[in-house]
Amino acid sequence: MIRSTALLLSLAAALPAHAGKIDNGNWTHACGPRPAAVSLDLKNPDAFNKSVGIVNTYRQTQRAWLDCLQNEGNADIKATSQLISQFINAEAQAAKDANDQIAADAKAAEAKFGDGK
Repeated sequence: MIRSTALLLSLAAALPAHAGKIDNGNWTHACGPRPAAVSLDLKNPDAFNKSVGIVNTYRQTQRAWLDCLQNEGNADIKATSQLISQFINAEAQAAKDANDQIAADAKAAEAKFGDGK
């Protein structure tokens, strides 16, 4: 168990720095807050024309933010999947090693205590 815990800790340390975490159903990320939504100003033609630039900037900012979420989310999924996979493989190897030792001990016991003394 200590070996498995040490392995898990060393694998966790190897995770990319961007990996977020899930806490109480919420995923944290490094993309910052969602850009504040804006709308077109429909008071008059001049106000509308001025607001178009603000809306376009918002759309660019929103797209960049969503791209960041997508990229970071995919990286977190990959890193988490790799960590879990490595942990499971290490546990399977530990179980195999234990079973191999049991088989070797049984063979030694047969040689020592069996009919072929």
